[in-house]
Amino acid sequence: MRFRPVAAALTVLAVTGAALAVPAPALAAPATLNPAGFTLDQDFTAFDPALSALDTALAGRRRTVPQVMDAANRDRTALCNQSTWQALRDRSGADTIGFCWNDGDDATAQWYPQGLTTTREAVDGGHYAGRQLVASAAYHKGTGVTLDGRCPRDPEVPQSARLPIKGVRLSLVDWDADFANTYRHLLLVEPTLDSAGRGTYKPLLSSNGEALHAGGIGWYGRHLYVADTRGGFRVFDFERIYEVSTGLAGAVGRQSDGSYHAFDYRYVMPQVGRVRPTGSNDLRFSFLTVDRGPAAANRALVVGEYAEDAATASRLVRFPLGADSKLTTGADGRTVTATAAWNTGYRQMQGVAAYNGRYWFGSSNGCRGGTVASHFGTLRHWNSATGRTASYTWAFGPEDLSYWYDPTEGVADYLWTQTEYADHRVVVAVPQADWD
Repeated sequence: MRFRPVAAALTVLAVTGAALAVPAPALAAPATLNPAGFTLDQDFTAFDPALSALDTALAGRRRTVPQVMDAANRDRTALCNQSTWQALRDRSGADTIGFCWNDGDDATAQWYPQGLTTTREAVDGGHYAGRQLVASAAYHKGTGVTLDGRCPRDPEVPQSARLPIKGVRLSLVDWDADFANTYRHLLLVEPTLDSAGRGTYKPLLSSNGEALHAGGIGWYGRHLYVADTRGGFRVFDFERIYEVSTGLAGAVGRQSDGSYHAFDYRYVMPQVGRVRPTGSNDLRFSFLTVDRGPAAANRALVVGEYAEDAATASRLVRFPLGADSKLTTGADGRTVTATAAWNTGYRQMQGVAAYNGRYWFGSSNGCRGGTVASHFGTLRHWNSATGRTASYTWAFGPEDLSYWYDPTEGVADYLWTQTEYADHRVVVAVPQADWD
């Protein structure tokens, strides 16, 4: 694994019975469901007119991933906020790796990290255009938000007092010894045409005007898949990034003078495709991951549901991926049918990692009152081939998961996750073998 681990000044503690002796008693394995009812409509043409207009308007301003990273303007720091990930350290000790955001991104009440993926999901060998990256998606609560202690305020101040709501940003982070410890934010946007037929774009918002939650993301080939809770997936293209003007913090899209802005972000990634549930498919697309197992024919987007009451819905569904980095369709070129589905029975799932028939599920455990440790989440493991299950204490405020496969003999595979709460944010990884 070629990376530059950030020193965390870890001290391996003596293991107590409470800390980490054995996993919790075995839990029930997920129950098999009929996958035939989970169908999708994949459309990579709906945005073509707006994308064509943007290509014309922003001619010469397309940028590659290496160009974006060469202009990275923020420094990641050593692992911090140790109380947040103490349970991971207790189990994996000095083999725990990761980083923290800069002080402003760690403390902001406006942006909340959710989805997580890496280039190890994206391509064989783990380097996309020569860069080995961690990618994190965060949604924007608004500009007038405040905190309730360490937690988001609930209920939040009225939406009218939080405008503009900026949607979703993607943070690309270098994780490679060959490059600096830096990262860059990009704004994910939805392309459209204005009333005069000119290309423009808008932030990723749900129908109620709030930011898309982006609870899970997956990077496969050139495409980024973003979970849209009731709407399936939004799809973006790492070969279509535009550099836009800066200096107008409250402006987005085409302005009256013909310039293009993105709330003072220098780069935008427009949506290029959409994948929507069809028929009786009532799946909630709460989070997702790429299972990039060794057999290309079995690779899949794995989607899961968040549920307060696991008996209501806590399903997990696999949708097949093809060689063109799109989902595999039937003869009509649009219909995608799931290849496997289960009801996990697990409450408050926030993310899943998957590799070759093995699954890890991260669940949260609230925020308010008590200590950070009293709100540690749970990581559950299930091996679908053997039926083995296990359960472990996990991080505080855990979100998405991603499996980091390393083909180098003797080098460990890792499980990555990130946490969401202000002043308790971390992006952290542990050896997969410690959590089987």
